[in-house]
Amino acid sequence: MNWPNKITIFRLITVPLIIALLICSYYLTGDQFFIIKNNYKLPIFTLTAGILFIIASLSDFLDGYIARKYNIVTDFGKFLDPIADKFLVNSVLILFAWNQMIPVWVTLIFILRDIFVDFIRMMLAKNNVTLAAGIWGKLKTVFQMIGLSLLFFVSYKFFADYPQEYGWFNQVTLSPVYLGVFFSLYSGVDYFIKAAPTLFPHHKTKGIK
Repeated sequence: MNWPNKITIFRLITVPLIIALLICSYYLTGDQFFIIKNNYKLPIFTLTAGILFIIASLSDFLDGYIARKYNIVTDFGKFLDPIADKFLVNSVLILFAWNQMIPVWVTLIFILRDIFVDFIRMMLAKNNVTLAAGIWGKLKTVFQMIGLSLLFFVSYKFFADYPQEYGWFNQVTLSPVYLGVFFSLYSGVDYFIKAAPTLFPHHKTKGIK
């Protein structure tokens, strides 16, 4: 097994650990489970989960870079890598929404957009057409990863002075996530437009570039 695939498997293994740590942070509420400084109260389990999430997110860029640089892209890697990515991100999105750290609609947009794009990709594959992700999809991933990483450490939940879910502080900390939502929707529409000539061959549309 080559190194990119090993890194992908490592990322997949971190997901249940992150899930377990976040669930523990929601239910273990004694002061011994927190880092406390003035009005800042960060669960130790959330801190650990956040560090793991950042490492796992960076590994996504690392395995792709190594695979392309050394020309060791495999069918196994192409199959497993997006599964690991979605498992990682969607698990955190769902748990953050459950704990009211992000709005539920944000989680729904991200997940439904991925289902929509995956369906289009599957339909294209039936026609032996491959459509790579564009710059907008990559920007979605970047802002999504940055936004979620920040929330492990600076969510309004961790500050006694900002207890409101829709207060200004929370909206500022959510701004990278909101940018991710914008690029998620834009990239989904862009992907559909580029795939339309193959999906609807009887209509006059521009070909895939």
